[in-house]
Amino acid sequence: MTAVFLPLALIAALGAFLRHAVAGMEERRQAMNLLVLYVFLPALVFQTVMESRLDRLFFEIPIVAATSVAACLAAAFLVFHFLPIPGPTKGAMMLGCAFGNVTYLGLPVLLGTFPGHADEVAEVAVLFEVSKSSLNLTVGAMIAIAYGTQERITFRRTAYEALKLPPIWALLVAVMWRASGIPCPEFLLDAAGILAMTVTGIMMLSLGMALKFKPTRLMVLALPASAIKLLLSPWIASLVIVPLGISGLYGNAAVLEAAMPSQLLSFIIAGRFKLDEETLAFVIMANTILAFVTLPLVQGFLPVVA
Repeated sequence: MTAVFLPLALIAALGAFLRHAVAGMEERRQAMNLLVLYVFLPALVFQTVMESRLDRLFFEIPIVAATSVAACLAAAFLVFHFLPIPGPTKGAMMLGCAFGNVTYLGLPVLLGTFPGHADEVAEVAVLFEVSKSSLNLTVGAMIAIAYGTQERITFRRTAYEALKLPPIWALLVAVMWRASGIPCPEFLLDAAGILAMTVTGIMMLSLGMALKFKPTRLMVLALPASAIKLLLSPWIASLVIVPLGISGLYGNAAVLEAAMPSQLLSFIIAGRFKLDEETLAFVIMANTILAFVTLPLVQGFLPVVA
């Protein structure tokens, strides 16, 4: 697990150093975020959908992911909406509480935890990624519009804003392609895979560049946000897998995925819709570090799988 976290922390630290050492890095960070939103994330969404299997788990795992997201959003609303803090901060905290980094942290953790079951845990990670990223790009975008732009929100306007995001179009294209039964050329999947591999590094660098190492009273919000994301989310998932009949390896993997720290995509959405990026960046960094402690605890409560 340490081997997964430390390289990402180093990249974020490099971003923080560049912000303070090189002039004009904020403009470059904004350009990087746009590049991720319009190129690299659509490639990641397309690749994950095209390579997932269409079996029973294709529908059950997304139910687990969606239920944990809904529960965390409800808890975050109750905790943050009524606090005397700015609206953009409230929205940012809700995104940080609900959506997890289930592929670029989740998949390596699962592979290390279940080394003899690479195909099975990869399937769970992919389905979580498709589910949570899709929800983040729709429901998360709606929350960001409501708290960030502070404009009057209607379903039509919100849906329109969400559908303007390129990853949503990549999702729709991939789903329709899979439904058509037409094989996807290998070179296209390879190209999408190459682009997708760059997402983590660029987003972690951007995350570090947003950190301002200036203590504020809002940083204390990382504690309740981390409790919701790292503890409440896996507990909800552990309840949902029972009626769905997901057990053994797949059940354990689903609960661990729900326990992952905040998704970096939330940071991109926060920037797109003018939420509190600075506080969200601190929350993401804080609960990613705290996951060193909470993930082994969650794993300890799971049934042993051979």
